[in-house]
Amino acid sequence: MNNKTAVIIAGGFNKRIKMIKSLINLGGKQILIRINESIKDLFSDIILVIRKNQDDDIPDLGIALNMYIVEDIYPDKGPLSGIYSGIKNSINQKIFIIGGDYPFLSKEFIKLLLNKSKNNKSTFIKNNSIINPLHAVYIKNDWEKIFKTNLSEKLELSPKKIISKNKNSNNFLDYKNLKPHFKQSLFDIDTLEDLREAKKVIKRNMQSIRSDIRPEGI
Repeated sequence: MNNKTAVIIAGGFNKRIKMIKSLINLGGKQILIRINESIKDLFSDIILVIRKNQDDDIPDLGIALNMYIVEDIYPDKGPLSGIYSGIKNSINQKIFIIGGDYPFLSKEFIKLLLNKSKNNKSTFIKNNSIINPLHAVYIKNDWEKIFKTNLSEKLELSPKKIISKNKNSNNFLDYKNLKPHFKQSLFDIDTLEDLREAKKVIKRNMQSIRSDIRPEGI
């Protein structure tokens, strides 16, 4: 737990699903609460990155969960700005970055990623040639300057492409070789079809979805 930071990226505009994804209720718990329950015992600090002047309930919920709230340093630059803002504000070198729409995080899998990064190696999941930048362990000294340069000089804004191009000391885990429940940890909600699938997972896990909770959250 000591000397490790978790960063949750929750400042997106949710254009594809038209819901505030971190506030969606699954099995009676909002996704942000589910994420917090999965990571709170693993990290000494939890940072919640929001967009500037975010006016939904995510900042208040983050404060209630004892998270440190920071705004995107470079507004309207997509996930890269959220990742950079979290890394910039971390007091620790080892940083687990997660999107605010991952409802089924596996503590065991997160521990595996942290162990893979023991020798100061950032650790990413790779599916064929595609790198997942939002369920990964970053080393602050390796990435803070690189991301800042791309943002401030308006170069590449795709985290996946930047990670692919930079030959830092990285570990890559092959998605195809992961255990089934590790793959479930990588499930995020981008569309209504994803949300329907998440509800099926809840039902399979013998959890009930309360009928009195609106799907878009409180």
